[in-house]
Amino acid sequence: MSGAVAVIDVGSNSIKLLVAASRGEAGVEGLFTETIETRISTGISNDLPNISEHAIEEGCKTVVELVRIAREYEPKEIAVVATSAVRDALNGQDFIDCVFDKTGIRIRVLTGTEEATYIGHGLACDPQLAGAENFIQMDIGGGSLELIRFKKARIEQAISLRLGAVRLSERFVTDREAPISRHVETAINAFVHAELAQCDFDFNPKKDPLIATGGAFVVSRAILAAKQGQKIDEHYPVLKVEELKGLKEELCAMPLHERMAVPHLPASRADIIPTALITILALLHHAGRNSLTHSFCNLRYGMAAELLK
Repeated sequence: MSGAVAVIDVGSNSIKLLVAASRGEAGVEGLFTETIETRISTGISNDLPNISEHAIEEGCKTVVELVRIAREYEPKEIAVVATSAVRDALNGQDFIDCVFDKTGIRIRVLTGTEEATYIGHGLACDPQLAGAENFIQMDIGGGSLELIRFKKARIEQAISLRLGAVRLSERFVTDREAPISRHVETAINAFVHAELAQCDFDFNPKKDPLIATGGAFVVSRAILAAKQGQKIDEHYPVLKVEELKGLKEELCAMPLHERMAVPHLPASRADIIPTALITILALLHHAGRNSLTHSFCNLRYGMAAELLK
């Protein structure tokens, strides 16, 4: 399939593959996707953030496997990109060298602005958003939160904030096995509000919708869909504050072992999903919105669109 390209996104919580081809003026067609939950970001909130030797080994193993799968499609190019965890780690080069030694592919580490921009370009590949011109895009990962403002279908502003779910969980959740206390929730909420107030991102006008990408939204939508007896792609993509708040209350009240048993909540994300939901709700409150719209077209689609040009 010589016209295809492959993009592997090394995120903080998972490593993802997209094999895609051009749909002409219609954008990018996803031919195959795979996500392997491999958290390499533990310790990202430390004063001296490092990727552990175990995480480097497991992360490299995952990339090797995804490269093997990608090559079965005979793409004209395979790009491997990394975001917050590798970007912020003092030993990020060790991970880059490990992947290069095993695959011959050099990882491209995106800056926060590049990450936000490619996520924004990915949204242009979503047929559900065809015709949307003015909106705000948000993506929450393990290490960072990206915000992108679109005006007349062009990126007007893009920023990256250190408000990822792993980073905040490590900072505020001292007992990962226990339910999330009101004290911890209040502390996370206050910190997110303070960081948003200090940045110069413009959430006005309020009529501009919020479009959301990232694993936390996929998990939330999947859980909410299951509660209604639906599959995730059958569930309406608009998620309202009331249902997100209800899900947050439910998951915060559970100890970790109970969260790990929740259908459609990956065990590897059970410790950080409450923090992600607290962050999302704080952002919605700060932005003056009562809902968001979820899209599956993320950074990988933006990178694929560039490669296909």
